[in-house]
Amino acid sequence: MNVKFLLSVLLAMTFAGVSTASAQGINIGVVDMQECLNQYYKTKLKVKDVEAQAKGSRAKLDERIADFKRIQGRLAELDKKARDTALSQEARQGAAIEMQQLVQEGRAKERELQEARRKAQGELLNARQQMEKTLVEEVRVIVDGVSKAAGLDMVIDKSFLPRGNKVLVMVTDKVPDLTKDVIATLNKDAPAEAPAAEEKAAIKKK
Repeated sequence: MNVKFLLSVLLAMTFAGVSTASAQGINIGVVDMQECLNQYYKTKLKVKDVEAQAKGSRAKLDERIADFKRIQGRLAELDKKARDTALSQEARQGAAIEMQQLVQEGRAKERELQEARRKAQGELLNARQQMEKTLVEEVRVIVDGVSKAAGLDMVIDKSFLPRGNKVLVMVTDKVPDLTKDVIATLNKDAPAEAPAAEEKAAIKKK
């Protein structure tokens, strides 16, 4: 069965159930989790931490790449020397021997470089996933507190729904939107040097 179709059906059933439940006294609200994440002062700070880690990883990789290129350059020189008939047989043979040794070193450096790249990519991916997990969990705690204070029984995240199903969210002025209250609570203890709202680093749901 098509996953999107199934999700659409499930959401439709959910909202159908919500409509019935509302008539029985269940209070419903909405929140834009994406906007909350974007406006949370810690988001930009944590993004900077990950970017600093990425910069450090790139610097280390650049050193390895430069070393590998040095070997490639030296190999080119030796190859030219080994083929130069104007040189003595002894000089050409010496260049060929040095080439063989350097080829082995170059292969080892290449393997080390590839492994370093894989490791760096894995570490950065884990760091970003952990960052997103931590931020989302912190926002959810605040959403839970704000929704309980508002006397709501159910809160729908209107930002993470698939685009094709946003039509299912029918929000009127009667439905409280907690987004501004959640953002205000998230940032109430923000330090004076925290980035301004317009400078926030966005974490986009993939």
